[in-house]
Amino acid sequence: MTLKTGIRLATMASVIALTAASAAQAQDTRKLRLHSAFPTTTPVIGDIVPWIADRVEKLTGGSLEVDVFEPGALVPSTDYFDAVSQGAVDMAFGTPGYGAGLEPAMTIFTAVPFGPQATEFMAWMRYGGGQELHDEILADLNLKGFVCTLGAPETAGWMKKDINTVEDLAGLKLRYFGLGGRVLDKLGASIQLIPGSEVYAALERGVIDGGEYASPSVDVSAGLDQVANFAYFPGWHQQVSVDSLIINLDTWNALSEQQQLAIETTCGEATLRTLARGAADQPAAITKLEGEEGLEIKMWSDEILDALRGAWDEVAAEESAKNTKFAKVMESYTAFRDGYASWQQLGYLKPVGDE
Repeated sequence: MTLKTGIRLATMASVIALTAASAAQAQDTRKLRLHSAFPTTTPVIGDIVPWIADRVEKLTGGSLEVDVFEPGALVPSTDYFDAVSQGAVDMAFGTPGYGAGLEPAMTIFTAVPFGPQATEFMAWMRYGGGQELHDEILADLNLKGFVCTLGAPETAGWMKKDINTVEDLAGLKLRYFGLGGRVLDKLGASIQLIPGSEVYAALERGVIDGGEYASPSVDVSAGLDQVANFAYFPGWHQQVSVDSLIINLDTWNALSEQQQLAIETTCGEATLRTLARGAADQPAAITKLEGEEGLEIKMWSDEILDALRGAWDEVAAEESAKNTKFAKVMESYTAFRDGYASWQQLGYLKPVGDE
């Protein structure tokens, strides 16, 4: 055998080996379909989804390929829990409360009226029993899930008309999500169940008199400041907004430990990224609102906040009486907050004017 022939044979062997390795890798690659409840062009809560998919693929060395689908491409934007539970869709990203139709307690893991800020919420989730309850409830739905976004406090409402008294809320058609909507319903508002991405169109057409979507920066990107006359603060209904990644439990159990850890750690990093970006984005959004002609920034009066707080106490009691899982989660959540209160008072500076 000549030297040239030997080189050719060695080259052919290398090519065959590389081809076989590529074929084996392709065969071992698992494709997962990921539904996003928000358009991926939406800042923070939408554009984090392709980032999550890309990070999971990189951390698994390509053994997982995650294809992101926009709202409506596979299932309606907010109606995805059943599809993931049954395995029709592998994974979904959105608000835990979108699963309230299957389990009302899921709304607590999204936001609680007059609830904690992000640090306290995550302390309860990670070290106060919240995660265990979250896992237990999702397992009953054949799901696995992780907190995957922490959003800034939300705008309390984009209104067509000025709200000066509790009575002004009566009869208004408002878009409010979850438990906040239940509270306003108590005060006589008519709550409309509209996906957040459709709030602009609903306000513009007069389908609703007001409502909320997300944090000021997300709301401004959606143009809500262009179709409302008043922006209300503070976001009593959602001091922190949580989005999660849910996965079909059978799909989850079939993944390797490395693949599972890649998904879990990606959500951990996504949580930190969105928390930081959500906070960083708000000053510019508020500056824009302050310079907006025809838009007035207002604070809820103490009278209205007191009425909202009283209505929330009623809603919490009613929901707990109707649903044992809701009661169980609320008991854990409330007990943690009660114990945390002394540290909150001692450890943190109070806002100027509250001392």
